[in-house]
Amino acid sequence: MDNQYQEEINKGTRFAFGQNWKNFLETLDDEVLVKAAKDIREWTGLESFTGKRVIDIGSGSGVHSYAFHTMGAAELLSFDYDNNSVEATKRMLEKAGSPQNWKVMQGSALDSNFTSSLGKFDMVYSWGVLHHTGNMWDAINNAVMAVAPGGLLWIAIYQKGPQFQADLKLKQRYNSASPMGKKMMEWTWISKLMAKRVLAGKNPFTWNEKVERGMNVYHDIIDWLGGLPYEVADQKEITLFCEQRGLVFIKANVVNEGGCSSYLFKKA
Repeated sequence: MDNQYQEEINKGTRFAFGQNWKNFLETLDDEVLVKAAKDIREWTGLESFTGKRVIDIGSGSGVHSYAFHTMGAAELLSFDYDNNSVEATKRMLEKAGSPQNWKVMQGSALDSNFTSSLGKFDMVYSWGVLHHTGNMWDAINNAVMAVAPGGLLWIAIYQKGPQFQADLKLKQRYNSASPMGKKMMEWTWISKLMAKRVLAGKNPFTWNEKVERGMNVYHDIIDWLGGLPYEVADQKEITLFCEQRGLVFIKANVVNEGGCSSYLFKKA
């Protein structure tokens, strides 16, 4: 899998998400961790996960896995396809004191044998991940199958819209570019952002602010430009797919195209 993954990166058909996450952790502060836990409480309506099994599919930086740990998860499992993301999550594991009830693994959300071997969970969490697997619907299905009776599924998927083909070509162009070409695309994006801030009466030089869910603007830009594979869906598609598999819709936060719409379901 490692060789295949590296080959896909070399071909420009897959983005090295994990390297971006490792770089992001160099900027990490406690404010980010507090916001992550706050976001979980607000979305789930739960103050703690005491006695609950939690899985973080595509753990990335490990920040939200860390938040689930601090909120008392009885058993926490984090996995990612990208070894650099696994290493990033392990940094957060070490920050937590390497507790025995938190396991970090390398694995694929598309590997149904792997995901089914992990058992069932009271919280199945996967934010902005399943649309980057190369087979989004199979990945969502495997996530659904991991939900225990009475458990929750919380996923975020890129919002479907008319700009899909243009956005896909942008990502393909970025991933195929040389290191200098990538930097030029990033700074073109940043320049446009600074110009918008000027028009809005804001300081253009403070563009690299923290954004929701922990990232800063710079690493978010890289994540957006690089994000291949790339698939999208709308609320109707996600809701129908999950309800057909025994889940009950609780709520959604649907955003504009280019952002991740989030969905919360419960298994009856």
